[in-house]
Amino acid sequence: MSLVTNLIDDKSPLILYDLTWLPGNSWDDSSADQYYLGTFTTNNVTNGAASFSFNGTGVWIYGAKRSNHNTFTVQLDDVTYGPYTGYSAASEFMQVLFNYTTLSQGLHNLTLTNTGTNSEYVDIDLIVWQSEVGSGGQELVTETVQDTDPRFQYQSSVWTSPPDANFYSNGTGHYTDGYLASVSFIFTVGEMVTLFGATSTSTGPYTVQLDGGNVSKYNGTAFLPFYGVTLFHADNLGSGQHNLTLTNVPAATGQQLCIDYALISTVSK
Repeated sequence: MSLVTNLIDDKSPLILYDLTWLPGNSWDDSSADQYYLGTFTTNNVTNGAASFSFNGTGVWIYGAKRSNHNTFTVQLDDVTYGPYTGYSAASEFMQVLFNYTTLSQGLHNLTLTNTGTNSEYVDIDLIVWQSEVGSGGQELVTETVQDTDPRFQYQSSVWTSPPDANFYSNGTGHYTDGYLASVSFIFTVGEMVTLFGATSTSTGPYTVQLDGGNVSKYNGTAFLPFYGVTLFHADNLGSGQHNLTLTNVPAATGQQLCIDYALISTVSK
C-alpha cells in the first residue's frame, strides 16, 4: 500500500470559500511573497468559512500567524476542534494551523471558520492531505497526459487553443466559453487522477462528474491568471475504465473553462 501525499495551493477551486474570503496580494501586503507560490486567501469576517473535502487518512492546513490574526475553529467531519489562535507578534509563514493524521481511509469534510470578533484575520496558504492507495508492496506509476491526447474528448466545435497557451504545460491547452460545453477524459486502470487547468478573471464555475456519479460544482474564477491549478482530484478508483467529465457552467456570458493536462497513477503489479 502506498501512502500518497497531495498538495493544493490556496487558489485551487477545490477549496470552497464563502463570499467573505478575499485573495491576498502584494499591492496591500508587502509580505505576500512569503507565502507558498506568493498567494494566499484571507478572511477578517466573523464566521467566514472555507471548506474542503478529501479522501484520505491525514490532513494539514497551512497559513500564516501574524499580529492582526486571531482565533479560528476547524470542523472535521462531525467534530469541531479549537479555538486555535493565528496570532503571533512576529509574522510566521508556512505554519501548520491544523492537522489530523489518524483518520480512517475514506471521504472526509473539513471546514475552517474565523472566530475573531474585531475584524481579525485568518488565512489559508495551502492544504496537504495523505491517502492510502493500493495494497501491500505496491507502488504508484504516474503518467502525464497532455490535453492533446485522444483520451481527452472535446466537443470540438466549442473548444480551441487559448491565446496564452505558451504558459500551459507543454505549450498546449484547450478552453471554451460555451455554455454546457464539456470535455471527457477517459482512462483505464487508473488508481488516482488529478486534472489541471488555468484560472483567471475570465474563468468561472464548472461541474465535474466521475464515472456517472454525483456532480460536483466548483468556481474557477481567480483575480489573476494562474496556471497548473488543480481543478479536480480523486483516488482509490480501482481498476478498469474511468470517465471524468468537466462541464462549463458560466455564471456570466463569456466565462471560460481551461484544460491543461492530467496525471493518472496506477499501482504496480
